[in-house]
Amino acid sequence: MVAKIFWGEVNRTSEPEMLDKVKEIAKVHATVKDHVPELLLHHTFTNPTSTIRETLGVPDPTTGSRVLYILVFRKLHPITKLQDKELFDVWVQCILCHVTLWKEGVHHRDISPGNMMWYEIDGKLMGVLNDYDLSSLANDPGPRGNECTGTVPFMALDLLFAEAQRGEVKHLYRHDLESFMWCFAWIALRYENGALLPAGSRPFDEWATSNAVTCGVKKNYFLCHLEVPAHSHIDPLLWIVDCFDLLDTNSFNRRKQLIRSIKRGEKPANTEETESDIDSFLQQFRDTEGWVALSKPSREPSQ
Repeated sequence: MVAKIFWGEVNRTSEPEMLDKVKEIAKVHATVKDHVPELLLHHTFTNPTSTIRETLGVPDPTTGSRVLYILVFRKLHPITKLQDKELFDVWVQCILCHVTLWKEGVHHRDISPGNMMWYEIDGKLMGVLNDYDLSSLANDPGPRGNECTGTVPFMALDLLFAEAQRGEVKHLYRHDLESFMWCFAWIALRYENGALLPAGSRPFDEWATSNAVTCGVKKNYFLCHLEVPAHSHIDPLLWIVDCFDLLDTNSFNRRKQLIRSIKRGEKPANTEETESDIDSFLQQFRDTEGWVALSKPSREPSQ
């Protein structure tokens, strides 16, 4: 087992409540069943930080108030321990779990390698989408949609600009799916045989120490100067270049659409996504040469 101890915001749906919702979804969706963490027990302490602030005379003591949670889960393995076909399979399972939850109203909003785990049952690796303390519900009355959440190196480029950091950009499904792509590149190019490569031979270290806007600039540079690394156990031409080329194309098309709206004197349309938009965006990646090739069974059955 493993214990998670953290201070969560009082006005946010708690992670145990979020996992109750996830558990209900898992009962009717195979892509979620067995692909979410197993919460064994939890406890919420009753003294929030607002009590301390009130005692100290801090103005608006309840603003941003937090409460201490302890959650105990069954222990899982990190996705960074995997490579090649096993890495891809677990990664895809997490994507399919995530998209189902999103459509059912649970928006994860913090996709990172640390939140993708796995366990083994009957010889099969089962991917688990973990960590729901920054998740939101689609019917949440609060301003969660524009709240900028995530782990900076893996956040979608649209969420790393100053406007997004001020909460002026709505967090959409495509942003989380883009995060999955950044995670795959991060794992494939920085780990080998389950171990982190030495500092001199792995990319992206500066992403983890930069602020959001600076990280966005560095990630944009990476996209514009995509090179095949000499040291990688994943064939980057097969997958990584495919997915980033697709991300770049989609970003370009959105920019062109925005420019046309401005030229016509129109206010840019409010960014909303239908279920059809979600399916279409995901399917574009599933149709890439790399995804198709990696989705094939490791061994073809004998004729």
